[in-house]
Amino acid sequence: MNQMFASCAATADSLISAARDLIPQLKQAGPGHDANKRISDDIARRLREAGFFRICQSVENGGYGMRPSVLWRVAREIARGDSATAWILSLAGLHPWMAGMFPVAAQDEVFAGGKDAVVIALTGNVGRGVDAAFDGEHYRISGKWTYASGIDVADWAAVLVEVPAAEGGKEQRLLLVPQASFRIDHESWNVFGMQGTGSKDVYLSDERVPVYRTLRWLDVQRSQVPGTERNLGPMYSIPHTSLFVMSVAAPIVAVASGLLDIYIETVKKRIPAGLSSPQTEDRFSLAELGKAASRIDMAFNQLMHDVDEMWDQAVAGREFSIEQRTRYRTNGSTICDTALAASNDLVRNLGGSLLPLGPVERYFRDLHSMAAHFLMQANPSAELYGRALLGLALPPNARI
Repeated sequence: MNQMFASCAATADSLISAARDLIPQLKQAGPGHDANKRISDDIARRLREAGFFRICQSVENGGYGMRPSVLWRVAREIARGDSATAWILSLAGLHPWMAGMFPVAAQDEVFAGGKDAVVIALTGNVGRGVDAAFDGEHYRISGKWTYASGIDVADWAAVLVEVPAAEGGKEQRLLLVPQASFRIDHESWNVFGMQGTGSKDVYLSDERVPVYRTLRWLDVQRSQVPGTERNLGPMYSIPHTSLFVMSVAAPIVAVASGLLDIYIETVKKRIPAGLSSPQTEDRFSLAELGKAASRIDMAFNQLMHDVDEMWDQAVAGREFSIEQRTRYRTNGSTICDTALAASNDLVRNLGGSLLPLGPVERYFRDLHSMAAHFLMQANPSAELYGRALLGLALPPNARI
């Protein structure tokens, strides 16, 4: 069955084209996503039917096993229609790769019969009041987790939990938990930006997770995971954090591309206050547009370069150096900052077009909220890169 799925796999061009075809529906759905604090079931279904969640799903599990750069080219088109959907797809579209790191028995549950899966990750120190015990066969966990982006449309969540270690003490493990096990607090997501992502608080109460649906976090960071018993593709040799950072940078530059589209549509019909001529005749506005478009393009090309470089190096079987890994971590924040600064200039040039409520205002809010993600903060990552360039030791808990 897996070979059947692989043989009928889509191409990168067909997937990007399918994403482009969804833009009109996404533009209509976007305001409703904000109002309902989640992307709709209809849009989630369309993403799945288009095969977008198979892009980073391994061929061995019925997916396309493509470069992750394909996913984020698709996400850029999705962002031209709706910023919230672009965020969900950029992150959750990567995580079938993470699910493929788990033991084969867990993969068989997630991808039963070669189906796709929407998997979200709760790994960024988002647990609150978490209790964990081990009974010899299961980890039993209870607690609260915040920022569960996409939980309403997910099938599974990979939750990072500190649990009792076999040799005594504690260790961090990823636990795969079905979405149905979570209690979702639908009133918890009251925010300035990213309203439509539905990144809500979720709860588990004495959830029993079998050992085969768990994975040592240290093994993930070392790229020494049991899932490679089945999955032989290049992605399983790429450092986890390197790709995860790019999954956060990707929707930011994608949404910046969407805002650029909105700017172009707006200035074509706008006559600024105090002027009697269209904004398209204002040389300053034309220069601002050209500069911003160039920087957004540069940020996206950096994303594509880094992600394809990772893939090619994995194919070649070469190890990733500390310097490379810290560079990828830093480049993610640079991509974010470059796209955000260009977008700010575009919005400033539109003046009062930020209001009333509408696509400019929504994209502006969403961009700033996305850029607040902890992995997009430049100084912590740049310090690590600086240390690596000078041959200095990294802190023991450095996430690269």
